[in-house]
Amino acid sequence: MKKILFLFILLLSCKNKILPYEPENFDEKLNILATKIISKMTDEEKAGQVIHLTIPKNYLDEVAISEIKKIKPGGVILFGINLGKENEIRNLNKSLQNEAKLNSLLPLLISTDQEGGRVIRVESSVTSFPGAMAVGQTLKKDFAFDVGFITSFELRRVGINLLLAPILDINNNPENPVINTRSFGMDLISSEIAIAYEKGARLGGATPVIKHFPGHGDTTVDSHLGLPIIQKTEQELEKLELIPFKKSIDDGALALMSAHIVYPKLDEEYPSTLSKKILTNLLRNKMNYKGVIITDAMEMDAISKNFQDKKTGTLAIQAGADIILLTSFGKNSFYYYQMILDSIKNKEFNFEGVNLLEESLKRQIKLKLRMGLFHTSHSSIKLDDKELEDYIKLKRKQTKQKYEEYKKSGIKELNQKISMEAIKSFKDNLTPLSKEEIAKSIFVFKNEILQSEISKLGLVFFSDNTIKKVLKKNKSDRIIFDSKDQNDLDNIKKIIENESKREILLLHIGSPFLDFPKGENVKIIFSFSPTKESVKAILKRSIDSEKQIERANLKYKNIFYD
Repeated sequence: MKKILFLFILLLSCKNKILPYEPENFDEKLNILATKIISKMTDEEKAGQVIHLTIPKNYLDEVAISEIKKIKPGGVILFGINLGKENEIRNLNKSLQNEAKLNSLLPLLISTDQEGGRVIRVESSVTSFPGAMAVGQTLKKDFAFDVGFITSFELRRVGINLLLAPILDINNNPENPVINTRSFGMDLISSEIAIAYEKGARLGGATPVIKHFPGHGDTTVDSHLGLPIIQKTEQELEKLELIPFKKSIDDGALALMSAHIVYPKLDEEYPSTLSKKILTNLLRNKMNYKGVIITDAMEMDAISKNFQDKKTGTLAIQAGADIILLTSFGKNSFYYYQMILDSIKNKEFNFEGVNLLEESLKRQIKLKLRMGLFHTSHSSIKLDDKELEDYIKLKRKQTKQKYEEYKKSGIKELNQKISMEAIKSFKDNLTPLSKEEIAKSIFVFKNEILQSEISKLGLVFFSDNTIKKVLKKNKSDRIIFDSKDQNDLDNIKKIIENESKREILLLHIGSPFLDFPKGENVKIIFSFSPTKESVKAILKRSIDSEKQIERANLKYKNIFYD
């Protein structure tokens, strides 16, 4: 115990580091405990444990209760429809865990996508930090670590214990319709920021899930709507896409999500999620990954429409996955449950003397043990292991103390600082407007936060419906617009087509990989994120700062200008 206390003090002295201390022979201990738990499970419980599903309400209704009783899931994924006020989220998660316990099931992994930026599920009780690309533009790993830790801690505090972030995909294709600003960036420097986020989140309490292996960055197809195909060899992937995954795995990442992408030069038949060549041969054997593999949602068109004649749930487990992620319930969840149960009965998971399903169960249960889910009032199983119990208590104490340090130094202030430092310009450094320049500017804002902030400054804004009439009478030097998507940019192009003599300043809140207005008089400032603090920061940095706005770290050529 003295040794543990000493290491606890050492941990607290290291602000942004996770020391690898665990009790002696920890992994072996978890293996023994997990194997013992599995030995007492029925085939029905085993079939359900590898399935994670969703529920229809923000409270435990009859459908949710039925799903838990019938499917016996290993976890639940929550979306915006499930997530209301803080007390509602807490009550829902507590009810879910209690219902699992009531049915003698293992504690649930409860997950959500809380990437920050444009992907935020919990809108109350969890700090809305800027998105990945915004954090990546700061080039500061400490910021990423802090965002990961605080997001993870605040999720765990309301009962969500699995954080489906960070994205480790390098967004090396400007036409990517699904990753885009969800990625930390376009190069290996930005991937280091993503890895720092994972480290912080792992310490925060909700286990982070790195995604989407082996890389979703170089696609032009959204796997929600189609089947992406990437014609790269393993050697080509090793030069870029696989590097952040390998580094994060070596750093101790505990959970990973697969991508529904076909790599014909790795596997001609199946996408990553269903491919033994990718998940087992490459990821587990060659890259030495020992943690949990979660599939991306199986309802996505890449799987559901292209492999509907296959037993996709069984194939995923045979390939090396541990959790079949469903974003539905009812008919579909029962379909997958029955599929896995039938495969158990038919011994389809037995391979060269190994039961692949039980190996999947073991990895998931080990994660639940490591996270301390069996050391809560929600667990139907009581473990008699003093050393493990002391370790779990110590981790909780350390995590809580670190969060208190963040609170003392100011989480809101940290969010504002990161949001401010993420603001960048294209294509050269820009000097914020002076008071004299502001007085000679016309503001055309649609964003409600910008409208509110500009009104607080006593300035007037116009809508794009009335601006053409205003421009005929007003002789101001510049027009300042806000934009978030291509539709906004196309409207702005129409407004400014005869405005070559005025300066055009765009405060852009969305993707930087769009067709922007061109011209020497056009200047662009990016926030890379639509969160409240990011939107406030883009205005403040544009008109209320002496410090220059540095140009964005965007590597693509010929995106904005030839």
